[in-house]
This record gives sequence, C-alpha cells and structure tokens, in this order.
Amino acid sequence: MTTAEVFSYLKPGSRLGAYRVREWKGGGAYGDVYRGVKDGKPVALKLSKHRQHSADPGKTDERLLRELVCLVHVDHPHIAKVQGWARTPQGRGYLVLEYVDGWTLAHWLQNARPTFQQVARLFAKLAHALEHMHGRRVRHRDLSLSNVMVRKVDGEPVLIDLGAGEYSGAQELTDAPLPPGTNRYRSPEAARFFKENKNNPDARYPFPPEDDFYSLAVCLYDALTDVEPARGGWEARKAPRIDVNSPTWAPPSARTANPRVPEALSEWVEKWMARDFEKRLPSLASMREVLEALGAQEGAEWLAPVQAPPEAGSVGPEAPGRPPAKARRRVLAGAVAAVVLGAFAFALLREAPTREAPPVPVVPESSSGPRAQPPQALPSPPAPSASAVPSPSEMPPAVKESPSVPAPKNPSSNPPMKSAPAFSRGFLKKCAEAGALSAALLGCPAQQVQPTQQSCTTESVRSMKRLGLTDGMSPNILVDAKQPAFRSRGECEAAGRMWGGDDFAECFTLLGDGNLESEIRETIGRLPEGSRLYGRVWTEGATVVGRYTRARLPNGAEHEVCVSLSLNGGLDKLPGSKPGAALVRPTDGAIILGGAQ
Repeated sequence: MTTAEVFSYLKPGSRLGAYRVREWKGGGAYGDVYRGVKDGKPVALKLSKHRQHSADPGKTDERLLRELVCLVHVDHPHIAKVQGWARTPQGRGYLVLEYVDGWTLAHWLQNARPTFQQVARLFAKLAHALEHMHGRRVRHRDLSLSNVMVRKVDGEPVLIDLGAGEYSGAQELTDAPLPPGTNRYRSPEAARFFKENKNNPDARYPFPPEDDFYSLAVCLYDALTDVEPARGGWEARKAPRIDVNSPTWAPPSARTANPRVPEALSEWVEKWMARDFEKRLPSLASMREVLEALGAQEGAEWLAPVQAPPEAGSVGPEAPGRPPAKARRRVLAGAVAAVVLGAFAFALLREAPTREAPPVPVVPESSSGPRAQPPQALPSPPAPSASAVPSPSEMPPAVKESPSVPAPKNPSSNPPMKSAPAFSRGFLKKCAEAGALSAALLGCPAQQVQPTQQSCTTESVRSMKRLGLTDGMSPNILVDAKQPAFRSRGECEAAGRMWGGDDFAECFTLLGDGNLESEIRETIGRLPEGSRLYGRVWTEGATVVGRYTRARLPNGAEHEVCVSLSLNGGLDKLPGSKPGAALVRPTDGAIILGGAQ
C-alpha cells in the first residue's frame, strides 16, 4: 500500500496515518471525508483541505480544530463521536470520526416513507441531542436535513458535521456578519441582522442556542411538507420547495401544505417557526417534551405515512433496504413484447378452463386489535404573528460544507427476501417457451432472490464468533479472485479487460449474476489474509449486491459465514456497465453481518 501524498483526493488503498482509505464519501469548502478502516472497523476520516499556518481565508485548519473541541465537549447517542485526530507529514489535520452507515435525513424521509409517529419520535431524539449540546455550551449552527444521518441498522438519528459549530469562549473565526450555514434554516433574527449589518465588516451575529431549535423546526416543517426533500434547489423537482423566508407572508401551515399532517403537530410546528422571537421562545424550550408526547400518539392519523402512497400504476421512490426497481421497460420493447405475449396469452386463455375469481376480502384500515389510549390532548398553541423578514435576495450567500458522511447514491443495504410467487409447472414451462424477452417482460419468477441481513443462519453466527469476527468488521477484498487487480493499462488490456482511464486508473472487474469468489486482502479476527469468500452476486439493480456464506482459510479449513459485499449496500456500477455485465472496481470492502457483538 502507498502512503498518500496528494491530499485533494486519496485513492482507495492509500494510508492516512494508521488508517487505510477505502473510498471518498464527500467534500466541501473546508475538507474531504473518506471511509477508512483500522483493524477491520470502519471510520470516517475528515481531512482538512489546507495545512496548518497556510493562512487560507476560510481558516480551514482552525475550523477543523474547532469541530474537534466541540465534539470532545459532547457525549450523546445521537451525536457522532470523535475517536481521535492527527496531522499528516505535510501538516494537514484530520479527524477520526464514528462512521455512520446510513442515509441523510433528507433521503430517509424521501425513500423510507415514515409515519407521523416515526417522524415525531425521531425529531424528539434530535431535540434531546440539542439540549445536551447546549448544556455543554456547544452550538451546531448549521443544522439541516443533510447534517443528520439515519443509521441503517437501527433507524436512529445521528447529528453530524460540526464544521460550523462553536463553543462558548471560542475565538470567532467568521469574517462576515453571519457564520457559515444554509440560508433556509437561519432564524428571522439572523436574517434581520444580516440585512441591517451586511455592509458592516465588524458586525458578528451572536448565535443563540434557540437558533438551533428554530433550524430543527424548519427541518421538521420540510419533513412534513416536502415530497422530495432529498432534491436540492438545483435539481428538477415535481413542485417548488415552500418559501419559509418570504418578506411578506409566513409560510402556510404544515397541515395546509399537506392535509395529512395531524392538526396538533401542525400547530406546534407553526408555533416553533413563529417570527416573533418572544412568542417562539417558550415553545422552543418545550420542543422535546411536546415531540415525545406527539410521538406517543397511536391514532390512525399518526400511524399513516407522511406522504401519500404512489398512485396505482406510478412508481414511487425506493425504500431504504429494498433492492432498486428494475429498469423501466422501454416503449419499443413493450410493444414488441405485447405482440409476442398477446398471441401467447390468447393461446393460454383458450387452453385454460374458466374459473370464477374468489371474492376479494375487505382489509380494514387499522388493526382490529385493541389500541392503547392516547395521551391527554396537547394544548393547541396560538397562531404566530407575522413580522417582516428579509427577502431571500437579501440573505447572505450560504457557505455550506457537505455532511461528514453523505448518503450513498443508492440507499440500499440488504434487500429484503422476495416471496416466490406460486406458479404451476405448466405455466413455468410455457413461460420459458415464450422466449427470454417475453418471459422477462411477463414477470416470470427469477431464479435467485436477494437475501436479507436477517437471513444469517445460527451456525454462521456461531462460526464467525469462533473466528473472532464481530458485527460491522470491514475487511478489504479483491472482489473477484479470478480477475487479478492489474495495475498497468497494458496488462489489463492484454487480459481483454477494460481500463478505467484517467478518472480511475484501475482495471475494471466485470461481474454477472451468479457465483462469486473473493479474496480477503488483510487479516481480520482469526481469518487470515488470503482467505477466500464464496457466495453469490446480483447485478440487476442500480448497484451490485453480493452475499457470502462460506469462507475458506489458506490451510483449507472452511467455515460458514454471513458477509455482505460493500459497506454501502452494493458496489457502484462504473461507466460501460450493461444489463447482466456490471463493471466495478477490482477492490472494495465487505462487511461482517450478525457476528459477535
């Protein structure tokens, strides 16, 4: 392995101190974040863009140290933990942070389709994290849907990215009236301060803790009203995002924007976003308690999803943990298949006896079992008064750093097992005779199903415990042991494989559905370097998903295991991939599932 020297981009396999870099996760104005590993455990590595004493105007190094101090001050289950920090030989600082394997809150809201009860409970935990943070005299100052992660394993929220954070008594690093942040989530007082002081080079906004709670309230408003919270302002949207910074009117209530929102929740959000600070202050102080009470509601409206389910025939967002939907059929392919299947179906109908369809049972909207009595009704807060705030054009330019651990491109971890449809042998035979294209479009059952994390066998868990493999360990692997990781273009092309070019400078590995044999490139637990993993791989989705069930040590001993390919729910397909022929990087990570805790 090589020691990284060019810090604008660390290639997989580079070393950063005691950590091996696996992949770049994201970056912003002040630093880049990588997934790294040490002793088989994943970490997030946040590397400063500038060296100490570089005199860069963004004060990058100072901000990294500020984030370190903020994180050292706090200790909460819903705030990302810092594990250490160091400097490179060239003087760039980096933080070693807890790696949160999950999605940004924006992606979770858009893809998981949570209920109002789930949203209230999640935001109650975030409010509790802010209470803890403020009790330690730390302020986040850049709370947004992108700076909260939701873990895949347990669905718990984690506050990340304190790059703009501040603690009491710290030296001011901002050279502008407002600290770095996202304009949408700034309080009316901050916006007003900027309007009045934008030409005053010495003015500094005294960011109060209540502004963090205001930002959380706007996040909750977006969670309840935005159908596409994961889409940025530069991306095409089905509907424009509601303006919360209008100089002439307050935003519509959450219930007005989304009639599904329970009235009590809508009224409290409106109270928390009141433009008058004095009226907003008392309600912000009780935000956690109110959200906890709302999250305890059990009525049908609270157990309903925030956004309406997709209409029949439409395709909604993929839920996290689900395999991506098959690529939409092309119109031409559908027309061709219709001709083939039309004749085929007509023949089937002529051969099959006519039977009356069984009656469709009526499914009640809610469970027939007894429900817990809801807590006492919460008082409805008075409607907030409207006072002018600066227009968006008068707001400062946002200086925003990307979240420490951005959501994966494809929010898919361990896709759930699909139940095999019950088809008769005769139908399967005729389906096969209809031809590959027709069978695929008709929906004949697939030969393989993708496993879930819960499908780890008891024996595999015991076996991994004997091997000293713990849940979450992440060994580096050669994805296909039968395809060497050539380092030169000549060797790669001589073997008939595709070279990645300047962007990757790697020999791509070609994968198709079926068996997969991978090689472990480092010792983890009692599984030595050079051990082989055996399993299956699926390539039909947006990412390549793999699961290993057997490991063979160099001495020939075999053990049952439960290991997933890639930490991010699947390998990204590289340019040039085709259906059934996915191009991926030759090395990546695997993750131990269900090992010893």
